[in-house]
Amino acid sequence: MAQMRSGFALDAITASLKRFRSDERGAMAFFMLFLFLIMLMIGGIAVDVMRFETRRVAMQQTMDRAVLAAANLTQKRTPTAIATDWFAKASLGTGLDMVSFGAPVISEVTDVGLRRVTISSEVRSYNFFMHLLNVDYLEGPTNTQATQGVSNIEVILALDITGSMGDPASSSSTKTKIQALRESATEFIDIVKGQDSRGTVSIGIVPYASQVNMPAALRARFNATKVSSWNGVANAGVPNIDCIEIPTSTFTSTALSTSLEMPMASIADFRASSNTTVALKPSDYPVKSVFGNSVCGASPDDTATTVDESADPTRNQIMLPTMDEDDLKAKIAGLVDGGNTSIAIGMRWASALIDETARPIYTALADSSVAGRPSDNAGSSGTEDTRKIIVLMTDGSHVSNNYIVDAYKAGLSPIYRGADGNFAIQFSTTSTWPLNTGVRPGGSATSTCSGWVLSNYANREFFLPHMKRNSVKKKNLANEPEGQGTGTAVTAACDPQSWVAGPTWNNSGTVKQLDWSEVWRYLRVDYVARQLYVRSGVPGATNATTVLDTFRTTYISVASLDTLLQQNCTAAKDAGIEIYGIAFAAPTAGQTQIKNCSSSPKETYYFSATDNAKLTAAFKRIATDISALRLTQ
Repeated sequence: MAQMRSGFALDAITASLKRFRSDERGAMAFFMLFLFLIMLMIGGIAVDVMRFETRRVAMQQTMDRAVLAAANLTQKRTPTAIATDWFAKASLGTGLDMVSFGAPVISEVTDVGLRRVTISSEVRSYNFFMHLLNVDYLEGPTNTQATQGVSNIEVILALDITGSMGDPASSSSTKTKIQALRESATEFIDIVKGQDSRGTVSIGIVPYASQVNMPAALRARFNATKVSSWNGVANAGVPNIDCIEIPTSTFTSTALSTSLEMPMASIADFRASSNTTVALKPSDYPVKSVFGNSVCGASPDDTATTVDESADPTRNQIMLPTMDEDDLKAKIAGLVDGGNTSIAIGMRWASALIDETARPIYTALADSSVAGRPSDNAGSSGTEDTRKIIVLMTDGSHVSNNYIVDAYKAGLSPIYRGADGNFAIQFSTTSTWPLNTGVRPGGSATSTCSGWVLSNYANREFFLPHMKRNSVKKKNLANEPEGQGTGTAVTAACDPQSWVAGPTWNNSGTVKQLDWSEVWRYLRVDYVARQLYVRSGVPGATNATTVLDTFRTTYISVASLDTLLQQNCTAAKDAGIEIYGIAFAAPTAGQTQIKNCSSSPKETYYFSATDNAKLTAAFKRIATDISALRLTQ
């Protein structure tokens, strides 16, 4: 604050003007002279203020340069000696009159891998004009601080591993984008950990596609519902595949409550698999293996992704932060591509795992190198002691995905599986399943099964799709045994032999009623709709789309994913988290989302990497910036 002494010296001016007040002309002259003097004083004040500000800026710039030089870890001399020498050579005030620059006060904090230097001083500029108002000078303090290295750095890499990452970044490249990502992210680890002589940088990895897969131990830290059964064990979960459907209401914050009920994403394959007229074996339309895949379940409607079932099934799971460089690089080396793009989901898990509320999770599951982390959120003002950083990378834009609705994720289903791999489905008037209460064919003369009123109809609630013939001859004579008609052959007609009183058949062995989660383990959703429901001929289940829409839903639309991403990015930045964004050969929509998510200034935090070399350059730039010399005050 400029210091000013108040008071006016207008007595002489007033006396000289009294003689002009005797007449009208004198009054006008008095007024004009008064205005002139006021304008002169205002202009003079502006000149004095401008002189002061020019000198203050000169001092500030010199201090900023000196503090940056002094804080550089590569310097051999002490920070105080460097800063003092800088000021001496700057020769502030040389050739200037009516100004004084205070001697700089220099303080330093130096530790292994960390140097913080602070300089403060003051500037006094003597006035030409304002001294007429008894203000002899303007004075103000200046200060600056620079740091290289910080006490703690926490990093989460949110990396796109979708199916498109298996493509080259450009037509001139033979290297796939996932290969380029592995190399670039590995170099990032080398640079960051190579400069981490104090052991203060922790890094976690969140691979994402349409969902984020987590270790079972991490899933158990949350209040997950609709957990899959496995081999008859309820709530066991699918081995190595655990994805939670995070409620959209949570995206406006970084914290993710461990007590909030959140449903699991079912492991389901939505690819088209069969028709409604021909009996198809489940073995001919197998569910795409979820083991080793990048998403929770097969990619919806995706037939292109190849899955290596021999690979480590945990390779695309979340890796909690650690300081172990070798473990980090091993994780990156194992990443594989597959699935659709949900940038918002990847970002949501990254923000949740760097938020201060994740500390109990680190304590329970992470290694000892990150004890006490994550640090407290800094808020929008940031902190000197800790930098929290998310590196969010994508090569695509949001894609909406099919999900199993909650009612069909867990709990007993009407579907049974025999030891031979064939299936039966129950249709009953007392059924609690919405699609399984229709009137079955064969119950009366007005609802026959290809002309037959089925014997023991009341008990024949089970339909065996593998027993239904593709073409059935209708009943022709009154005494023809069930299913042995001599009439016209009709494709997809009701077949009496496919309706039985119990869910057993020849060579069925031990038959087990399946949990819904186990249905999706063995059968594609489309197969269930067409072979088990539509081919049964039960009213209400004769339209494949209607049946499919009963089981499936769109988890989040593209527009909603865009909105949720930006909400979560804003929450992260408000919590003091820096976001570096990388759009890797991404479409315009993806570039826009990543750029808007990134911190400011965009030229520092956003990278459009159009090829492999630029991806590597982006990761190197970010790695260097994380421990870079910078002004902090």
